[in-house]
Amino acid sequence: MKAVILAVAALAAALSGCANLEQGTGMDAKTAGAVGGGAIGCVGGAVLARVLGGNAAAGCVAGAVAGGLVGFERARQEEIAAAEQARHDVASAFAARPGQNVQVGPVRTVEVTAVQKDTQEVKKTRAFESVTVDLPLSSKGTPEHDAAMDKLKALARRVADERGAAEIVVALAPEDARARRVSAGSDSVRTDKGGTITVTKLGDAGVPRGMERITVKAGRLQTQV
Repeated sequence: MKAVILAVAALAAALSGCANLEQGTGMDAKTAGAVGGGAIGCVGGAVLARVLGGNAAAGCVAGAVAGGLVGFERARQEEIAAAEQARHDVASAFAARPGQNVQVGPVRTVEVTAVQKDTQEVKKTRAFESVTVDLPLSSKGTPEHDAAMDKLKALARRVADERGAAEIVVALAPEDARARRVSAGSDSVRTDKGGTITVTKLGDAGVPRGMERITVKAGRLQTQV
């Protein structure tokens, strides 16, 4: 019974440490999630091994592997949730002006396979790929447009900090691009945490006249943990 009580206490301590890891060290969500997950897995594996009469060190190793993969999956879920929140916030920014014809697309995801470096154990999960919104050009310069763009830029920063890179694609109908003298091209900026956001402007015949299509795309994901 004493061993079980110690197990609960150890796991509680690990969970508490994981909750504060990102804030206390400045780690990005993916790193903090993987490290925290590994720590919890190690503690859990070691304690269970002790309770069941096995080898604590071996239990720690096995638990850390599972924890690292769990941390990776958790980071992906949080990234998708952030994208869902961003699209919701964009729609909310224009809620008081229903005639603006704002189009908010779904959050697109892709299946990825995480690989544990040491053991080659794998885990499949969904990861954020992109989200697209169409905003009326007539709304540029309004508080609603500024608020919507702030949400999309914040999402791009989060993804860039998480993965090292993200992209914001701004597309106009070719006629609108010419009328506004928008030249196709790309530029990039660095986030405070060292990530890169590439901003690409282009003409796209698939964009309706009078609309501005903004797409936030995730950068390449490191799938080895």
